[in-house]
Order: sequence, then C-alpha cells, then structure tokens
Amino acid sequence: MAKPGTTVEHPFFARLWVRMAPSIERQGAGEHRKQLLHGISGRVVEVGAGTGSNFGHYPAGVTEVVAVEPEPRLRAPATEAARDAAVPVTVVDGVADRLPAGDGSFDAAVVTLVLCSVPDQAAALAELRRVLRPGGRLYFWEHVRA
Repeated sequence: MAKPGTTVEHPFFARLWVRMAPSIERQGAGEHRKQLLHGISGRVVEVGAGTGSNFGHYPAGVTEVVAVEPEPRLRAPATEAARDAAVPVTVVDGVADRLPAGDGSFDAAVVTLVLCSVPDQAAALAELRRVLRPGGRLYFWEHVRA
C-alpha cells in the first residue's frame, strides 16, 4: 500500500489518458461532469484528479478543492488546469486509501472514473468516509459494477 508522497507510476495509462481526455470530454463527459458537480459546495476532496477534467465544472459555492493524484504524469496537467479553475484548487500527491487529510475535514468528496484503478475499493471508500464531515456527501461517477 502506497503512502502519500510515494510515487505511484502508471506511465502507459498516464500517456494514454492525457491523449484521450480531450476527446472523451467532447463526447459528453464534460456535460456529465457539469451535472454531477452541480450544487456541490464547501471544501471538497477530489480523489484521482487525473488531468483536472473536473476543475472547470466546480460551481462558485466550492470554497476549496484538494485534488489528490498519485501519478506524476497526470499531476502535472492537473496542476496546469488548477491555475485556470474558477475556484481554488490545490493538486497534491496521495492515494485513495491514505488521503493526506484529517478526519472530517471536507464537506464533499468527488470520485470520477477512478475506482476501477484503486487496489482496494472498500479501503478507499472507508478513507473517504473518514475525511468527510458528518453529513458530508460523496459525488461519484464510475463505470465499474456498483
């Protein structure tokens, strides 16, 4: 199990995703992200931020996004996308089952198209529950079996 600050490298996937992401967004993913994130507010943790495709869809009610991404080849474009976001976004190194955050420190958590790549989904979901405040909400969009 990797710790925050430990590099998790998937160079083939990262290069492929960087190339595919713009096309996927044009084919409707962007609209789905917009609908998913509508109404989200407060302090948000996003797990598996990838290239930062969600950043442009966060509404003004979001006060801060802490975007966790373990793959350095994806963190770089995510950091660039964070600069153009309408809300404050900080991209950090970390993994889903060991989030670099305190208990109950977020109002919402966002996970989009990432649980398929998480080694232990139950541990990742337990970790999300840990960092969400009581009554916090999980926003997710996945393509794996529920």
